Amino acid sequence: MSKLVVRWLLLGAYGPDAQFHMAAAWVTLAGFVVVDTTWLLLSRLSFASDNTDSIIHLALYTAIAFGFCGLVSQRLAKETDRVGSALRESVKRVELFAVATLVFALLATVVITYCCLGTAASLPLQDARLAQIDRWMGFNWVTFLEFANSSALASWLLVKAYQSTPYVLMGTIMWFCVSGQGGRLAEFLALLCLTSIGIALGMMILPAAGAYSYYHPPLASYGNFSVGAGMWHHDLLMALRTSPAPVIDFNVPNSNCLVTFPSGHTILAIIMTYALRGSRWTLIPGLVINATMLVSTIPEGGHHLFDLVVGAVIAACAISFVRLPQRVRRYRLATSAGAELASA
Repeated sequence: MSKLVVRWLLLGAYGPDAQFHMAAAWVTLAGFVVVDTTWLLLSRLSFASDNTDSIIHLALYTAIAFGFCGLVSQRLAKETDRVGSALRESVKRVELFAVATLVFALLATVVITYCCLGTAASLPLQDARLAQIDRWMGFNWVTFLEFANSSALASWLLVKAYQSTPYVLMGTIMWFCVSGQGGRLAEFLALLCLTSIGIALGMMILPAAGAYSYYHPPLASYGNFSVGAGMWHHDLLMALRTSPAPVIDFNVPNSNCLVTFPSGHTILAIIMTYALRGSRWTLIPGLVINATMLVSTIPEGGHHLFDLVVGAVIAACAISFVRLPQRVRRYRLATSAGAELASA
């Protein structure tokens, strides 16, 4: 049984790198659970009953999926024919999808909860400071918005790229599951978890409502973008900041869009492109879509430029961390090679 649990958690089936990555992911999730639970008990917020039902359903479906995979794996363990081998490989892919779904759902739960708690803390909004940093970098947000809006085709492409983010994210996860790349899946799940730490810290250091809320541009400046571009989250943001007894409800629209600093879309654009680097057939389409999506985060997502800069730094730091085992191996190889040459 212990071997099955280790395999289901991706802690031993795909090599030491995957073990390192999944350990980082599980530790991050556990840390969020501790912080969220403690903060929730001390806050004025309450947890919607529907949320508990969703968590119970997630646990139940995951247990069923893992139980089914465990039974089938045990039954097919000694099968050596083509059909048995094919079924065994299929079960491994189902297991990958089950663990990916579990990690992603848990991450969404703890991060949304944290963001609601952080928003309800009602820290002073820092959009004026973010706008000042943009100007210091030589960036005029309103001018860029008007430039992007000047072409109906370019605006349409930017909107579609921005809206493609959840599909590209799910497609990336599904690709690793279907292709049986458990190591790459573990790395990507670790990146999602680790970058969430940066998002959690960033939203508390520089809480913001977004560039649209700060600049209040006329409709003519962004008419080719979505209705309410960059402002979908604003009503919920203000409600959480001002309500005497706010409720954390995962079913409320845009409950996953409360953070504008740093840019989560920028982080996803970078780590998804990095994750798809294994083949040009995945890298090139991913690079084109994610690069376009990254540009769209300003006019469609309503981010300040500095949101993107910090998001890119967070993504780079997370990538550097998940590559740590490779750097350690290269260092050991170089050290051992040097020792052999010295003794020759």
